[in-house]
Amino acid sequence: MKITAAFLVFLAVVTASANAQVLQGRLVTSAFAWQMHDTVGVSSSHLYGYQTVQLSLIKGDYTLSTYLQGWNDFSGPVKNNGTIRLYNLYFNWRNIADLGELTLGRQTIFAGAGTGTIDGIKATGRFLENKIKVIGYAGPLAPPALGAQSTEGIWDNALYGGQVVVAPVDFAQASVSYSRKQIQPEAYSALRRDSLFNPYLVEIRPSASVEEYLSGDVSAEYDMVYGYLRYDHDLKLEKMARFQFFTRVKPIERFGVTAEYIQREPRIYYNSIFSAFTYNSLKEYELGLEYEVQYVKDLQVFGRYGRVSYEGEKSEQYTFGANWNHISASASSISGYNGTINAGSLNAGYPLMDNMLTPTIMLSYGRYKLSRYEKGRVEVLSGALGVVYRPMTALSVDTQVQMVQNKIYKNDVRLFLRASYFLNERLTWF
Repeated sequence: MKITAAFLVFLAVVTASANAQVLQGRLVTSAFAWQMHDTVGVSSSHLYGYQTVQLSLIKGDYTLSTYLQGWNDFSGPVKNNGTIRLYNLYFNWRNIADLGELTLGRQTIFAGAGTGTIDGIKATGRFLENKIKVIGYAGPLAPPALGAQSTEGIWDNALYGGQVVVAPVDFAQASVSYSRKQIQPEAYSALRRDSLFNPYLVEIRPSASVEEYLSGDVSAEYDMVYGYLRYDHDLKLEKMARFQFFTRVKPIERFGVTAEYIQREPRIYYNSIFSAFTYNSLKEYELGLEYEVQYVKDLQVFGRYGRVSYEGEKSEQYTFGANWNHISASASSISGYNGTINAGSLNAGYPLMDNMLTPTIMLSYGRYKLSRYEKGRVEVLSGALGVVYRPMTALSVDTQVQMVQNKIYKNDVRLFLRASYFLNERLTWF
């Protein structure tokens, strides 16, 4: 299925009427200059350039949307070898018989167990006053580099599945989803030897990698309690893939308690060589406290404790911080099998001249070691000074100078520039 079919379908629909169309978009041009240290005493300078284009052409219930980005390194060792990534290009038809919606083309799927980018089709139906939503999708997987070409063979490299979402009451909803993804590696040739050790060429056709999941989740928020529960089951390996529980309780107006538990198995394709290895599940726990200071408007303080266990080892994390209008600060400490780090950060920005000019500052400092057996700790300091200039609603210009200092980057200074332009025009093309 070619993604250009989305554009052809859109033209066929909109030319049936002479009404005007609306063109909405965002153009972002950015540059990032920095010096990369490959090894001790060896470095190279880079000037990355990015051009992002997001466009939507809307006509009644029909929309043609695209999102692409071009990249080039203008001064590195492989300069002027740019790439273009086409993240999406799809045609969307809404309010079909006041029940359905259809999307055709390159699109990103987020439907419970199903996630990925396909060059295919997605259909959505809503019933019983939007209390039930049914989603179905199918199509070849987009190429890894997100080029303009499509992956050939819908059954060789494809993602398909569906989701049913039910909201019986205003404060709760539940969903069940199914997803199957298959990736067929390309065939290749390799030399082998016969019984007399004479080499001969053999075509190798690897087995397809497959993953198949069934997932269910429930979320509800009633009065002072919010809860979320999710379970994923690996149908190919016939075992649990993920279990997650999160809750937030506010016993009083300005005080909240949070708790979360996640158990995850490594996400391994069926028929993959990695499925033959022994692996263990990862378990994470987190408890948190949140409090809004009564005598200072918009000031919220929080503290969290988290723990990760893996194969008999554990890691613990403590985090404390505060958020207040235009400033936030936090401090954290992590220790365990994955090393030790103590860090603090500060972020601030204050709008001036009726939001036309916003200076920003970011600072962070940390001391860490990557293993419990290491002696001494490494210090790292980073910071950034920037300014956001918005002379008009549709245009903004961001400038930021970034600095990193540690034992590898003794004095690393980087420059980031970005200009964003929003457009909303009424057209009479068709």
